[in-house]
Amino acid sequence: MVSTQFSTKAARIAVAGCNALTWVSSVIVVGITGYFLQKYPHDQHLIFEMIISALVLGFWLPSFVLPIFSSYKFYYAPLNFVFSYLWLTAFIFSAQDYNESQCELNAPLGGSCNLKLTSESFIFIAFFFTLVASIVDAYAYKIAAVIATEPVHPEKPVETPVATAPATV
Repeated sequence: MVSTQFSTKAARIAVAGCNALTWVSSVIVVGITGYFLQKYPHDQHLIFEMIISALVLGFWLPSFVLPIFSSYKFYYAPLNFVFSYLWLTAFIFSAQDYNESQCELNAPLGGSCNLKLTSESFIFIAFFFTLVASIVDAYAYKIAAVIATEPVHPEKPVETPVATAPATV
């Protein structure tokens, strides 16, 4: 039982770390994308990347503190699952925009290729860590469910009531 409690705590700490790295990546993506939106003509892909990263900035603030508490009930598991797919979509958009033949000529037109590729890499980092956090959160949920189903007194055998046969006279 001690090993499952340790692994639950380790999984919650791993979720908190993944959420922190997702938040930091989101800060960088917001900065670069905001710069592109302000200085250059843009398309819907940049707006999508900005919305996803800005939502993560707001929703993930408590996410690297909550999993550390023992009362954490896997609140971020659905958010991590949904946002992993949103980050994957943002990564696909950025890969389509920035990995064409001439990086300077793709959206945003005239933007620095180094900043475009940096944004793409941090979008991938955010995707990866939200995916890992959702997997680890699901694993921790399963461990917690196993712990909850263990008997209260494992040293006492569980007695099953013996069915008595009706007396025949």
